[in-house]
This record gives sequence, C-alpha cells and structure tokens, in this order.
Amino acid sequence: MRFTETVPSLRTISTLAALLCCGFSLEAADGPTRYLAQPSGSLVRIQGTSTAHDWEMKGTIIGGVVEFAEGVKIDCAQAEVQGVKSGKVPVKVHAIIPVRSVHSEADHMPEVMDGLMQKALNEKQFSRIEYILTELTPKAGHVAGKPFDFDSAGELVIAGVTNKVSFQVTIECTEAGKIKISGTAPVKMTAYKIDPPAPSFGLGLMRCGDDVKILFDWALSEKK
Repeated sequence: MRFTETVPSLRTISTLAALLCCGFSLEAADGPTRYLAQPSGSLVRIQGTSTAHDWEMKGTIIGGVVEFAEGVKIDCAQAEVQGVKSGKVPVKVHAIIPVRSVHSEADHMPEVMDGLMQKALNEKQFSRIEYILTELTPKAGHVAGKPFDFDSAGELVIAGVTNKVSFQVTIECTEAGKIKISGTAPVKMTAYKIDPPAPSFGLGLMRCGDDVKILFDWALSEKK
C-alpha cells in the first residue's frame, strides 16, 4: 500500500519538474536577443586628407555586442522593425576597435603611418576606440527585402576623450541569425584632443587634415 502511494508522488514530482523546465525555457526564449561580433566579415576604414594626398587605414576587427530588448525583431523581409517603442528601438550597443588592428593602405612605408596614428591616439594608454549607442530611430520608407535605415546617437571614445556623435546606420539581414551594421561616423581629430599628424619627412610640408571619417561594416551573429 505504501509503495502504490509513493508511485503517484514520484510521477507528480517528475511532471512538475518537466513543467518548470518548460516554463524556464519559454521565459528564456522571450528574453532579449543578443548578437556577438563574428571573428570574420567585419571591416573598418579610417579616411582622411593631408596637404600631400588623401589617406586610408583599414582593419578587420570590430568587437562588442548588440542586445535588442524583448519583443524587438529585425526581419528585413518585413516592412517595419518589430518592438519599436515611442519611435525608438530598445537596444544596447557596445562596439570596440583595437587601435593596433588598423593599418595604413599606403604603397610606400605604411609602417610610418601606423606609427603616426598610434602615437597620435596615445595607443599605449588608450588601446581601443569604443562606441556606446544611446538612441536608435528607424527611418520611414523601408522597402521589404532591403536593409533597414536608422538615425543613431551615441558616445564615441577616442584617445580617452568621449564625445556625443550622431550618424546614419543600416542593418542588413545577411543570413539566418546574422546581421551586418554599416555606417560612417565623421569626426574631427581636435575634438578628441588629437593634434593632426605632421610628419617630419618631406621637408615637413605634409600635414594631415582635421576631418576624418570612420566607415564600418560590423558582422554579428545571434547568440543562442
């Protein structure tokens, strides 16, 4: 008699445990959607001018994370972003570019330009360029099947100095569970307390311009 009473009790415990596990799984599935930087597929370009010629530096490392709040869904096949609240996308973004991962595209003595950039950005003390998003606003007129366009606002940290920046970005759905965020951030070196490099070679006649553009394609994949 005691044994038959114990059996239903064990079954009841097993059933409750299964239900609890299912409940936890459903709760996790309804939570934020987190994207992590992929080890490949990203590109950052830093473009500027000088009294001698235009210049460009490139890197393939952009680290960081993008976390969309619960209910937000980026599906480029749809006409609108799901989960928008008060006209904004609830999302957290932190992007990181290691300074030493960016290199000159010059045909002649590229290592000189690398050294000038690292010195100008005080790389030994501030080894990373960082960006933290504060606001993401979808632009009207999205066509299903095309990347989404947004106005963004955030804080850009270069050489230990933080400035508020705003620029347009696009989010492309590259394949299932993967996205690419692209944009161009215009900055002034002096706004980050950086003296535009003026190399001593070439009779000291070369001087870099203050205006610089940071162009990026950031590849991310969803963390399951």
